[in-house]
Amino acid sequence: MDPAGKVAVVTGGNSGLGEAAALRLAAVGAKVVTLDRSGSAPGGLATIECNVGDAQSVADAVAQVIDRHGQIDILLNNAGIGGIGPIATAEGPGDMAAFRKVIEVNLLGAANVAAEVGHRMIGNQPTGPDGERGVIINTCSIASYDWPEAMGAYVAAKSALAALTLVWARDLGKHHIRVMGIAPGLMATPMIGGLPDILITELLKDAEFPRRAGRPDEFAELAELIVRTPLLNGEVIRLDAATRSPARIKLSVD
Repeated sequence: MDPAGKVAVVTGGNSGLGEAAALRLAAVGAKVVTLDRSGSAPGGLATIECNVGDAQSVADAVAQVIDRHGQIDILLNNAGIGGIGPIATAEGPGDMAAFRKVIEVNLLGAANVAAEVGHRMIGNQPTGPDGERGVIINTCSIASYDWPEAMGAYVAAKSALAALTLVWARDLGKHHIRVMGIAPGLMATPMIGGLPDILITELLKDAEFPRRAGRPDEFAELAELIVRTPLLNGEVIRLDAATRSPARIKLSVD
């Protein structure tokens, strides 16, 4: 699908990976609307306040996009939060409220948006030689495949989102809508800004090449490639320099 002239929605689009992708899609001619809980959209783009974990908030935001633009052709399902904590310790059970919050935003939030936008995409007029009606890209994670201890909630959400990518591709393929995923490794975004330096070092030490955090613009380039390439469907692409996370990480200096 040529993004020029298409309507793109980017959740979590006011910072980090979402911001980079929103700017990239706008630069190649898409009409971009970000959905975010706070902040201003980059580059003067339109933004709508939205809590993806709240189904009604999502429905209202998607309705506003439709009212303004008539349709949605591209969805980058990017909104997410982090979370670290073991399921239990000698002192007591893990923080299940925090666990639930990560699931609500990273998994159920993505499903809320895909459901609303997917429904709207089905009514789009087919475009291009393959008659495409839409493209959905889920921001997964290398946590979809492996991750160290104390990342249970994040792993649960991101691994489920990766698995759902093929399911949703099969749900929507009959309507000429593609669904793909990107699984970034450690990326230089505000989300990792609060992580201890020693943890970042641990997470990068097993990268093959290049041994560095990814850049948001690299994520954005891949998102554009997916939009433009019709045969990419039902798959999650790792963007992680061949990183495989250790089972355990060192969180403090001995």
